[in-house]
Amino acid sequence: MTSSTRAESSEPSLRMRWILFGFLAVSGVLALVDRQIISVLKPEMAAELGWSDDDYGTLGAWFQGATAVALLAAGPLVDKLGVKWANPIAVFSWSVAAMFHGWAHSLVQFTLCRIGLGATEAAVTPTAVKTIATIFPPHMRSTGVGLQNAIASFGAISAPFIIPLIAAPFGWRGAFLVAGAMGIAWSIGWLLVTRGVNFGDTAA
Repeated sequence: MTSSTRAESSEPSLRMRWILFGFLAVSGVLALVDRQIISVLKPEMAAELGWSDDDYGTLGAWFQGATAVALLAAGPLVDKLGVKWANPIAVFSWSVAAMFHGWAHSLVQFTLCRIGLGATEAAVTPTAVKTIATIFPPHMRSTGVGLQNAIASFGAISAPFIIPLIAAPFGWRGAFLVAGAMGIAWSIGWLLVTRGVNFGDTAA
């Protein structure tokens, strides 16, 4: 078997491409859940922490600002890492950032957590675009983008219903921890599924 034949045999099959797309779709929903916990559970958090509407707006501004700045580096980093490693590193990073919210107490601590979550979730769009462009042939990429956006929109609608179900038994701090743990489990699952798969997209 020649080296070119071995490389071709390690490329993802059609079944694997859709499995990977399923992982990608789930990661997008997880990101939406992580970022919406603070807004869905705001009443409970504000009652315990004494937040004002101004405090909540400040946290939102720091999150958006961190995302905007981090986007400048997120795209080149995803291109450098490639699909196989960019996805688990991104999801693991923002999941850990989400979990830190569960141990935060002061507004300063929450601000740092929102900056961390915003910066790491800047990778959401670059990894999605890169993954779809890598796992699908050109004639299916628009379909992939459309499906991914549709699932993400469904996730955005569903998150306000999912988050209270998580918070009911675990509290708002537990909601952050459970959501983060789900992302870490996702990262492990991605690495297991992609063992031996050659995406051929890593920058030299």
